[in-house]
Amino acid sequence: MKWIILFISSVLFLATCKQADQPAPSPPVEVEIPDSCNSIFHSSNGSIITNLKEPFFLTSSDTLPYGTKVYLQSDSIVKAGILEISLDSGKVWLAAKCIALTKSGEVWARTRYEKISSPIVKSKYTVYYRRVLVVGNSITGHGPAPELGWTGDWGMAASRAENDYLHIISKKLRALNPNVEIKVLFAVDFEQSFWKYDYTKLKTYADFQPDLIIMRIAENTNLEYVWSYENNYAQYLTELTAKTNAKVICTTSFWKHFGEVSTRIKSVAKNRGYIIADLEPYWADKSYTAYKFFSDSGVGSHPSDKGMQAIADCISKNF
Repeated sequence: MKWIILFISSVLFLATCKQADQPAPSPPVEVEIPDSCNSIFHSSNGSIITNLKEPFFLTSSDTLPYGTKVYLQSDSIVKAGILEISLDSGKVWLAAKCIALTKSGEVWARTRYEKISSPIVKSKYTVYYRRVLVVGNSITGHGPAPELGWTGDWGMAASRAENDYLHIISKKLRALNPNVEIKVLFAVDFEQSFWKYDYTKLKTYADFQPDLIIMRIAENTNLEYVWSYENNYAQYLTELTAKTNAKVICTTSFWKHFGEVSTRIKSVAKNRGYIIADLEPYWADKSYTAYKFFSDSGVGSHPSDKGMQAIADCISKNF
C-alpha cells in the first residue's frame, strides 16, 4: 500500500514538472488603432484612409443667371464618402453634388468620409437676373399731384427720378445684366381691398415668369381687415410665382403704424422661405422721410432721398 501511494505521488510530481517546462503562451498581438482624427479604417476594403482629394466645380467662378445649377465632381472618392457644399463659409455643410445659385457669393466644397475631410475648394459666383417684377405703391412711383405740392412722376418725395429706390436698384440690376427686363406692378388696389381682390389680374405678370420678385407694398393696407391680410398676401404671391421658381424679397412697411402688416408679411416670408428686407430700423429717424421738404404731411411722410437710398440698399444687398 505504501508503494502504491509513493508511485501515484511520483506520477503527479512528474506531470506537474512537465507542465512547468512548457513555454508560456505568447500574449495576443496588439492591433494598432489609427488616430481617428487623422485616419479612418475603411471597412469595405480594409484600407486605412489618411487623406482625401479635394473635389472640383465643373463651372468655375463666373457670372451666371439666377437658378443656374453648379455641379461638383471628384476624381477619387471612397465608396462611402460624400461631397459637401457650404454657402456660409463653412458654418453649415450640406451633402450635395450640385447647388442652384440664388445669390452672389462664394461657394465652398469638400469631400468627406466620416471624420476625414479633404482640403476645401472655393468658387465665387455673381448671380444676375433676366426678368424682374417690382410690386409697389406711391413709394415706387406716383404721378404729379400739384394740389399736394408734388410735381414729380417717380417715387414720391424723392428729389428726382434717379434718386428713388426703383431707379437705384434698376441701375444695380442692369450692372449685373444690361439686358434685364424690369416690370412694375402697382398694387394699391390690392392693398386697399385685398380681401376681395380679383387674382385673375395677375395672370399677365405670372406669364412674364420673373426670376426675381420684389414686394414693396404695405403702406396702403386697409387695417380694418388686417386679420385676413396674411392669407391674401400669400395668395397674391402664389399667383405671381405660378410659372416660375423666383427669388422673392418682401419688404416690411416704411411707416410704423403699419407694424401689424409688417408682422404678417414676415410670417408669410418665414413660412415660404422668402427674404425679408426689414425697414423697421428707419421708423424712428425722421431724416429718412421728406417732412421738411413738403408742406403736405402725406407727401412728406414718404422717403426722402436718404430714405430711398436706405430702402434700395436694404433690398439690393440680397441680390
